[in-house]
Amino acid sequence: METYHGHVRTPADAIILFEACRIGLLPRVQRRLSEKERQSIRSGSIFVWDEREAGMRRWTDGKSWSASRVSGSFLTYREMEGKRGGSGLSTPLFSGNASKVGSKPGDQDSNDDGPDGYRYKPDGLMKQSFSITTSSGQHLHLISYYSRTISAAQNLVQPSNDANLRHIRPERGMYPESTVHDHSSIPPVTQGPMSGAGYAPVTAHPMPPNGSPYARTAPGGPTGPYPGFTAPTWAPPSPMNTPPPHYPPYY
Repeated sequence: METYHGHVRTPADAIILFEACRIGLLPRVQRRLSEKERQSIRSGSIFVWDEREAGMRRWTDGKSWSASRVSGSFLTYREMEGKRGGSGLSTPLFSGNASKVGSKPGDQDSNDDGPDGYRYKPDGLMKQSFSITTSSGQHLHLISYYSRTISAAQNLVQPSNDANLRHIRPERGMYPESTVHDHSSIPPVTQGPMSGAGYAPVTAHPMPPNGSPYARTAPGGPTGPYPGFTAPTWAPPSPMNTPPPHYPPYY
């Protein structure tokens, strides 16, 4: 059921996988995961789906996750042990217009305890989500899982370094230009847990300036480091029923 096994480190990696799915080289997820498939999720599992084709916006995996944190164009989550009576959570998605990915593998927390009985899972996974809208109107989503240990992350192949995918050339004009050529290195997490209203449609363009507290200016000035660069100006809410957002940061 996996689309790919590896580690997405940059938006360009995600675009390679989107294109490989488009031309039929890799499979897209067509439905929600079964219970058995959820239990098979491991470090390196990557899933890609088309919102309309699969009939779903949100991803459910039966696991408990921390509130989301922004990492460049991605949302990043850390697996929780949850609390007695807790249930699996769904993952809201974030528009990937530009920039980078991921929290640093191997970072350690000064305190793994959260409030109200929640606790980070010591050997738990990290999860990151990425979404774009193509020029043809497809809403494409990617969810990837990876271990927080440096050695485990290093053993996962990066799509842009995969010999089986080196011939992949994203169709011109299909994807936002700012993501196709973005091979930037991994940045730190840039925002804390988020809260707010419900899911908003994903687009490849900046959201209207409604005074979002998450508006940011791209490095290098308002126009970004190169033509066509658009910095994300919004972020979706944390999933419902996630642990309270005032536990110690993990970055």
